[in-house]
Amino acid sequence: MILRYAIVLCVLAITTLTRAECQTRQIYCYECDSYNDLRCKDPFNYTALPRDQPPLLTCNGCCVKMVRHSKTDYEVIRRTCTSQLQINLFMVDHVCMMESSGTGHMCFCEEDMCNGTAIIGNAVSPALVSAIACLLAWCAYT
Repeated sequence: MILRYAIVLCVLAITTLTRAECQTRQIYCYECDSYNDLRCKDPFNYTALPRDQPPLLTCNGCCVKMVRHSKTDYEVIRRTCTSQLQINLFMVDHVCMMESSGTGHMCFCEEDMCNGTAIIGNAVSPALVSAIACLLAWCAYT
């Protein structure tokens, strides 16, 4: 009986935390495409003066960094905000997703100018922590 309540509470907690992802507050994201702006390429110079960096965009979602044709001469990096993309926000959770071809990826983050880093997704999501805690609790009771 206790296990059933624990599972229900875990599902409710994960659902609530996931809905809150990428919608908590207004942040600033870099808005650029390395095809048109070489400042957008990696390694990204986040220590440059603001006038020497790509423009910032006010974002009511998550910052995004998309890489196509990774580690090739044709690599293109786009940095933007989720509100500029046609994606299902329910799927966004401070993670990186790989293209099926393995030559690109898309990463989400939720701090000011976080899409200016080479690696995104180091922050542990509350939903992920909840899911791991629930799994450990379930294993302990079975």
